Amino acid sequence: MVRELIPVLAFFSFWLGACIASFLNVVIWRVPRGESIVSPPSHCPKCNAPIKWWQNIPIISWLALRGRCAACREPISPRYVCVEALGGALFLAAFLRLWMPQVPIWISVVHLLVMWIWISLMIVGSFIDFDLQLLPDFTTVGGMILGVAEAAVFSGFNFAYGSGLGASVWAKLAPIIHSLVGLAFGFGLMWLVRWLGSKAFKREAMGMGDVLLMGAVGALFGPEAVLAVIMLSSVFGSIVGLGMILASKAKFGRFVAIPYGPYICLGCLAWMFFGAELVTWYLGLFK
Repeated sequence: MVRELIPVLAFFSFWLGACIASFLNVVIWRVPRGESIVSPPSHCPKCNAPIKWWQNIPIISWLALRGRCAACREPISPRYVCVEALGGALFLAAFLRLWMPQVPIWISVVHLLVMWIWISLMIVGSFIDFDLQLLPDFTTVGGMILGVAEAAVFSGFNFAYGSGLGASVWAKLAPIIHSLVGLAFGFGLMWLVRWLGSKAFKREAMGMGDVLLMGAVGALFGPEAVLAVIMLSSVFGSIVGLGMILASKAKFGRFVAIPYGPYICLGCLAWMFFGAELVTWYLGLFK
């Protein structure tokens, strides 16, 4: 990559992420309600006034309108602009951390596009899970398909160019084997945790969506990522859950259920961007 293009590509990554996240806001709102994501066009949910294109520019329009509808002046939830900023920031982080200049450029492009799609699926899944405590199949099963498809592309590259004439078929199939083993390990391990938890607590301890989501993590990043993401998500979820439980006890005297999917996604992001550093840090604890 030409060094001078990095700032331009970084800006493009952020802006693309913000634009896609603007559409993801529509998906997050409409899909759980069984509404079309295409029709009707964007409109104010309070007065139904159509939103003009210049009122729908990610981040900028919300700030320019001071967080209010141009027609009825009712407040627009700040979550919309937060999702747009989150999408932009994560797309930018993926470009800066995951671009691989040492490999053919098309491989870097494919990998980056896959990670951008996965980030989009995690954003949608996390916010729907926060709202309704469910993970749509297209975010979880879609992640599995995405991971295996990327591995199949790289396996095909190995057969065509990458592994040499002397490499075995198994070596050329290594990416897809790694993905399938990760999928099975992530799914199987979380299914076992769900089953044991249900037996211990005499009720459903974890949704099936969380099991499928961990299968997607394994398909995309392999079995080694599954263990790391389980540990990280448990830490993140425990910190937030403990705070919610304490607050709930103080106010209502009862426990509250929390969705686990967003913390799996948070752990997955930590692995995506800092996996090597986390492994190095963890192994350093034993020295």
